Amino acid sequence: MMAEEEGQSLPYVSEIVLKKRKIRDELAITRRTQLELGKYGAKKSKKQSDVSDIKRPEQFIKEFRDKELDLIRTKQRAKRPKSMIPTIKSKLLFIIRIQGKNDMHPKTRKILYNLRLRKVFSGVFVKATEGVIDMLQKVEPYVTYGYENSLRFLIFSCECKILNLLI
Repeated sequence: MMAEEEGQSLPYVSEIVLKKRKIRDELAITRRTQLELGKYGAKKSKKQSDVSDIKRPEQFIKEFRDKELDLIRTKQRAKRPKSMIPTIKSKLLFIIRIQGKNDMHPKTRKILYNLRLRKVFSGVFVKATEGVIDMLQKVEPYVTYGYENSLRFLIFSCECKILNLLI
């Protein structure tokens, strides 16, 4: 019996076919592991997340009310008596945007854009005029500003806030 097995030759399979089989088997193994880890299962979760991205009516109402409250507060800040407004001792102001809020009122956003404060922690130098002071009063919760003597402290405090966000 042993002699018969040794005498029979194995069927010939070309080297290319063997390489293809090996690559196909390796690919099947990697696909199986990826499916177990969920790398290709992300498509299903993406569909589920699309469903969770649908806004409910309560969310629309909340955003609308937040914008309306922002507008009301802006108008109230604009109506403050002139005695409450701090007197500016310098001709030059440095303004930094310290807060970013998605649901701010469009008028507030427009004032920030007019002051060239499009991103959080962006700063600009501005001449201290009555118009600028009025605009600053309307967007007070979103910006901080200072003049000559307080500029170093202002820049230092903003750098600290940025570092705290990065940490």
